[in-house]
Amino acid sequence: MTRISAAVVAAALAPAVFFSSPAFAADGVEETAASVPDKAAEAKPEEGADKKQAEEDKAAILKILGEENIGRGLKREAEKALNGTPEGMRAFLTTGQYKARDEDNRFAILKILGTGKDVGPGVTEAANKALNGTPDDRVKFLESGYKAARTADDRVRTVQILSVGGPAVQEAAKKALKGTPEDVRHFLEVGQFEARAKDEAAEKAAKEAKEKEEKEEKKDKDKGGSEAGDGKDAKPSTDDTKKQENGGSGAVVKPASEKKDSAGSGTASAGGQMAATGADSSLPWAVGGSAVALAAGAGMVVTARRRRAAN
Repeated sequence: MTRISAAVVAAALAPAVFFSSPAFAADGVEETAASVPDKAAEAKPEEGADKKQAEEDKAAILKILGEENIGRGLKREAEKALNGTPEGMRAFLTTGQYKARDEDNRFAILKILGTGKDVGPGVTEAANKALNGTPDDRVKFLESGYKAARTADDRVRTVQILSVGGPAVQEAAKKALKGTPEDVRHFLEVGQFEARAKDEAAEKAAKEAKEKEEKEEKKDKDKGGSEAGDGKDAKPSTDDTKKQENGGSGAVVKPASEKKDSAGSGTASAGGQMAATGADSSLPWAVGGSAVALAAGAGMVVTARRRRAAN
């Protein structure tokens, strides 16, 4: 009975021992398998989120670097952040980029004032006001305020040019003032110089025409004077006139005093002619005889009158 009881007990316990070992092993595998995924699940969401954020920040910085006319300060800080840590990229996007942009805006305004181009009273006043204001004031000036102030200054300059310009400049200036701000800007940069060249060409042509006219008038005047001079030279000389009055004999008639001196001096040539006139030497004696006859006649008249008075 003791042996039977022991065999029965052994037989009864054998199935329980056989089936309990796999169950334990299965339970141990399940526990081990379950513990590993739990730890991995806690680490992956954090690492994935950081990586995704870093990629988004990098893309945002690259977009900033691709902006047109990006400022030097903004470009420098963006490249620095891009080559840095994820924390550096995040800091640049949330605070650093705005500071860099404002520095670039300040530099752009100062550059406008410093170049002297397109800087009128209106632009100068608006720029200084923006520099002394907030970052938003500087943004507004560069986006719209500068253009509005420049347009006002351009119109003032155009009116000033119109007041002192020539006909072509005045016409071009009036046309620009009736147009758009771009028309006024084109006049100041190009149109006024083209119109001024036209005025100078017209003035030069008018001057040349006037000089030509004056030369023609002077030429005609000189020609008229020359013709008058030729007519004066063609007049007969005094000697020729006297010759014509003396019948063209060629003899020069001297005054009575000269004749008397010639007669008294007896300077006749050996040929019986006077050296000066070529007349016959008997002429002085004929003149003297005439004078004696006249004196004798006068004496006879006086004598006759005295006789009549005595009777």
